[in-house]
Amino acid sequence: MFVCHKPVRFAHCDPAGIIFYPQYLMIAHEVKEDWLRDGVGYPLEQCIVRDRKGLPVRRLECDFHRPSRFGEDLRWEVTVDKIGRTSVDTRYRALCGDELRAEIRSVDVRTDLDTGQSIEWEPWLRAHLARFLVTRADASGEGA
Repeated sequence: MFVCHKPVRFAHCDPAGIIFYPQYLMIAHEVKEDWLRDGVGYPLEQCIVRDRKGLPVRRLECDFHRPSRFGEDLRWEVTVDKIGRTSVDTRYRALCGDELRAEIRSVDVRTDLDTGQSIEWEPWLRAHLARFLVTRADASGEGA
């Protein structure tokens, strides 16, 4: 599991003082970039600029459990549910203390930016992603 912390900033909040729900997706994308750089060892700027590869989102699901407020520190956890031939199913969980605030599930596709076509994972990159692969039983503490 990759873990990083992000503060809830004033700019993330609506007039009620809680994160406006689309801002969770913006923060999750920041977390994705942190994970790729610091966890996977493959910075997104290298992926896009040097290698001309992308990881666009094909599918996105969000569950919002509790509101997050300005000034709180959110612990973001990133795990991989599945690695396909050309895609990766990633889970982002935002917690404040032990309280789950939001859970985002994303399917990203490895893409050649020059052709726009999906491409297979390079073996080294698949191996780096696999370090974050967990079963849901593992992630919930129900595994043996």
